[in-house]
Amino acid sequence: MDINKNSKKIVILGLILLMIAGLIVVALKGFNVSLLFGKHEAIELKVGKEVNISQIEEICDDVFQDKKYVAKELEVFGDSLQINVKSITDEEKANLISKVNEKFETEKTVEDLNVYSISNKRIRDVVKPYIMPMLLIMVIVYIYSLIRFRNIQSVSLVMDSILKMILAEAILVSLIAIVRIPVDDFVIFLLMVVVIAKLVSFVNRNERKLAQSVEITNEEK
Repeated sequence: MDINKNSKKIVILGLILLMIAGLIVVALKGFNVSLLFGKHEAIELKVGKEVNISQIEEICDDVFQDKKYVAKELEVFGDSLQINVKSITDEEKANLISKVNEKFETEKTVEDLNVYSISNKRIRDVVKPYIMPMLLIMVIVYIYSLIRFRNIQSVSLVMDSILKMILAEAILVSLIAIVRIPVDDFVIFLLMVVVIAKLVSFVNRNERKLAQSVEITNEEK
């Protein structure tokens, strides 16, 4: 019994230290945002011929070497491309046009490139549209739970669930900050999935408890 208590204390202490470390990293360095979330350059070009991602990426690998980039097709007809990169030099612009002309047998010039800067996104601005829908879902689930599980101390169950959910999110966010995982739309989606998963688990677990409680009551009768 003492061993189990000591193990729990060690785990709790470890989690607390993890969250403190996460707070320190965020305070000193902030989150490691992905290319599309940070300040970068967007380059657009109307090729005039059908292009696909593999062709664009092949060109980008040659032009940008070790630089990170995100490439995609533009427009319905797939005859335009967009490349997002941290920065682009005049030499890279000229090389990009040269590679495009070579690959697609066109006669484009550097002047045909539409290059513009995109400012960094604030994570709170990205998360903001999800907050109200998630809070609404949580309120609905917990109101349902207070009514549905009233015979098995529903208030304490709901409070315990809320605390565990906050802890799970805090741990995940701390790990993201410490490991320097690039924050992008997938990471935001993952945080939302954790909330949904915890809610589903909470309801399923207490449905089983309720069923067992009813079964015990029926046996006593």
